[in-house]
Amino acid sequence: RMNASVGQQYQNELMAMCATGNHDVSKKYGVAGIICAILCFPCGLICLFSDVEKRCVRCGVMVE
Repeated sequence: RMNASVGQQYQNELMAMCATGNHDVSKKYGVAGIICAILCFPCGLICLFSDVEKRCVRCGVMVE
């Protein structure tokens, strides 16, 4: 029972960090950007870096 309350407190602290704008950002590159980067190297790297999605790992919100 004690471990559950400690875990819940830790999770609440992480969500509070997201609420203040301190997100844990993860990048995912799109399939079209990867294919374009391979086929049109080196100019295709522009497509790769424009076809990226940044999301917070903790709360799932898209970060700009």
